[in-house]
Amino acid sequence: MLESSVLVPEWSRFVLQRLAAPGRRRFAPVWSEWIVAETWRVLTWRWLAQAGRVDQAEWRALTRGANTMLRYLVPAMTLVSIRDFTGPAPWPELKDPDDAPIWESAIIAGAQYVVSHNTGDFPPLVEGRHLYRGVEYLTTIEFVEDVLGEDAAALHGEPLPFGA
Repeated sequence: MLESSVLVPEWSRFVLQRLAAPGRRRFAPVWSEWIVAETWRVLTWRWLAQAGRVDQAEWRALTRGANTMLRYLVPAMTLVSIRDFTGPAPWPELKDPDDAPIWESAIIAGAQYVVSHNTGDFPPLVEGRHLYRGVEYLTTIEFVEDVLGEDAAALHGEPLPFGA
């Protein structure tokens, strides 16, 4: 299960896309309508902040960039819907109610992992792992290198950004 925070940074999105691409398929990523909308919101805000203006040329560039990203992600990702979720609630310590749909998406998908950079909203540590009801929350680096045994920088083709 990929949370939107790992789809926004180019390096993380690129590495995860490569590992999930048909032909390689090291894992089967999942997203939901909530994650798609959140990713679009964050990318749009970032684009507008960088552009410093809103005009038709910027709108077309944003549209092209977002659609290109989706063309790469859609073939690799499975979509689940949280619309009728009735499963277990997230951990009681979760402070951000907007992260509950991430948990719901993972439960509906039967995901073993949630890959996220939003570490402040991970479940509490239990024996060194951010694990709740069988779902472990990991950063991209932890997932790629510790779970899949791959070299993220080699997959990216260049050094990763500081703090990755």
